[in-house]
Amino acid sequence: MNRRKVYLDVAKGVAILLVILGHMNRFFTYEGRLNQVVYSVQLPIFLLVGGYLLRVKEGETAAQFVSGKFYRLIQPYFFFAFFSILYAWPADASRYCFYFAGMLWGIGINDYLPNLPIWFLPMFFVANCWFYLVLRVGRLGKKPWQKLALEAGLTALIMAAGWRIKRTEVRMPWGFELAMILQGFFLAGHLWRLWEERVITEGKLPLRWKKILAVSVLPALVVWAFCVKQNGRVDINAAWFGYTGLWSFYLAALAGCYVIILGCAIISQVRPLAWIFSLFGKNSMVIMAVHVPVLIWLDGMVTPLMPQIIKANHMTKNVIGVTYHFVAIALLSLFAAMLLRRPPHWKK
Repeated sequence: MNRRKVYLDVAKGVAILLVILGHMNRFFTYEGRLNQVVYSVQLPIFLLVGGYLLRVKEGETAAQFVSGKFYRLIQPYFFFAFFSILYAWPADASRYCFYFAGMLWGIGINDYLPNLPIWFLPMFFVANCWFYLVLRVGRLGKKPWQKLALEAGLTALIMAAGWRIKRTEVRMPWGFELAMILQGFFLAGHLWRLWEERVITEGKLPLRWKKILAVSVLPALVVWAFCVKQNGRVDINAAWFGYTGLWSFYLAALAGCYVIILGCAIISQVRPLAWIFSLFGKNSMVIMAVHVPVLIWLDGMVTPLMPQIIKANHMTKNVIGVTYHFVAIALLSLFAAMLLRRPPHWKK
């Protein structure tokens, strides 16, 4: 596996660990500073990597692209949504109808989904389809600048349309309007890949660019910290982008993602760390789907069997409680994801 692929997997691994950390609500208050920082970047990292990896393949039709993404994202979504309804096991039978309707609607508000984090999968599917359209339109340009102008222009139009829908306060199925508003991250990931292809030669980044990237870290940290402080906690699922608006949300997310992904590029050069984080990154989609059920199972089945010091501290805001829950949920979720992973000979 080449170095670029490793650091992408490391970035996804860091992102999914931040998702787990953000869902440990028993320890961190909703409006707490840590949650504000975590929520500003946890999902944008996945969107940036999605834009980096998405491309129009020669000979591939739009139908083939959509069916491939459907197979990879929507089939797992319905699988996990269905079983989340079973483990929720509501006492009122009418609640099943509510959950099944919520599964079809595919958004994580109003308790539509017993397993909240899986709302991201259908939204990510729609977002991929939108940006595939952007890239197909971009190919109409004959020169590179014409392609970029078409891609940027269409992305801006899609984002504006999504924001207009969002302002009506009507939530659309599968996060349709969110997928439109978040197209800027896909475009940023796409530009990131184009930049890499242009400046990296023989698998190495020139020293001049290394210096530029290193010097840019401090300004990015300042922008990230300032925007997070001004904007407060964001919640993409709830279509809440903070107090100061979408521009501040994007600035904080892009600056934070820059710092984290640059750090992941450094981590990828340390083989043991790269292997650990890459393992989480490769299994990030399933971990996204199983970490909440794992949390419930951990508290109900595992913790009572642990030593007294764990049982006495597992719900308190101290080092033992936080560390035990975070490490246990992360490792158990990874284990569950690897069990559910299809063998290579089952894949298309």
